[in-house]
Amino acid sequence: MSSRDVYAYYNREDVQEALLKVSKNREVAGVFRDGGFSKRPNTLHYAKDVTMLVREGAVAFHGSLERWSNPMSVGSEKYEKGRIGWDLILDMDCENTEHGKVAVRVFTDSLKKHGIKNVSVKFTGGTGFHVGVPFESFPENVDYEPVSAQYPSLARKIVGYICDFSRGKFEKELLKKWNEEELAAKVGKKVGEIVTEDGINPYKVVEVDPVLTSPRHLFRLPYSLHERSHLVSLPLRAGEVDTFKKEDASPGKVRFIRDFLGKSSPGEADMLVTEAVDWHAKHEKKVVRKARRDAVFKKAVPLELAPPCVKKILDGLQDGKKRSLLILINYMSSLGWKWEQITETLLKWNEKNDPRLGETYVRTQVRWHERRAKTMPPPNCSNPGYYDNFGVCVPDATCGWQKKTIKNPVNYALRKMKKKS
Repeated sequence: MSSRDVYAYYNREDVQEALLKVSKNREVAGVFRDGGFSKRPNTLHYAKDVTMLVREGAVAFHGSLERWSNPMSVGSEKYEKGRIGWDLILDMDCENTEHGKVAVRVFTDSLKKHGIKNVSVKFTGGTGFHVGVPFESFPENVDYEPVSAQYPSLARKIVGYICDFSRGKFEKELLKKWNEEELAAKVGKKVGEIVTEDGINPYKVVEVDPVLTSPRHLFRLPYSLHERSHLVSLPLRAGEVDTFKKEDASPGKVRFIRDFLGKSSPGEADMLVTEAVDWHAKHEKKVVRKARRDAVFKKAVPLELAPPCVKKILDGLQDGKKRSLLILINYMSSLGWKWEQITETLLKWNEKNDPRLGETYVRTQVRWHERRAKTMPPPNCSNPGYYDNFGVCVPDATCGWQKKTIKNPVNYALRKMKKKS
């Protein structure tokens, strides 16, 4: 698709209106042909904002799941206070569009079983689909805290729960159309990679990408072109998914502009949130019990095996020092460190902080934790008040990069130990 054709598409008044409508209160970035992004933060206010970015080379437009009172302040020191909401989007990432159609049917059905009538669906423009629930469907508060402030933690709980809830039916629906060998061949994997003791793992066929529950992560906006395929990221009605063909998303065929994330009924996601929070609480207890059971060490696990967040904390901080002190105490005590070793390490760490914590405060906190009968792991990686909040979350390959498959810093060290041994 030539630059002139791209401009002609985005110069359509109906396309501009659709982009401006969904961009309200969102951070928006243009995406170039090489996959690079335009300067952030940015947003779209007027039709000329769209065409200006296209003239600069933008082919696609990506927007934030988070909604902001002032998107242009995103990235500043206190920008999180400006978050006024966020949308839930399940990213059906697949090699084969037909597999993605099955995922869409299963997950929209699961959401409707939880009382959500207004489920948005769109083709991504690549091979997969997005299934969305707008912020207006969610309750205002959960556990006495505004839902707007519970991102990405609550979104991750919901995605984890709905994937668990849908797994059985998803597996069954895939096997109605393809056997194990056919599924493996279509996704370029060996049969053993998708089959478990309990049957197939449907999420090895279609991944529900957890990256879309990360702070400041962007998704391709409806009616944006895909930067590589040049197909339209096209909203669909539920009944159109089965008969949809990729050529239906050709720019020249798009004639009807539909809302994506535009319809909602207040409170319709209450059941989903309640079930997700309960599921997560039970799931976390299992994770913590397993971590405690495994964490029996003859000697302290060295800090060279620590995750990037802990290493970044140990370099010294300006913000988040008291929360980091809690992280370090629980991290080291969970990994076989003696209390005198912990105290010595923390006092050396505190010398790197600007400004420093009081030495008495550091020693008092260590003594308080030492007197406790239990050893607790540090806060989980998804806890919104910690790692992401003060800028020490820099995931590496062991973390799963941006997918963040590690749930807790202690689990990172255990995985490193296993690899080393």
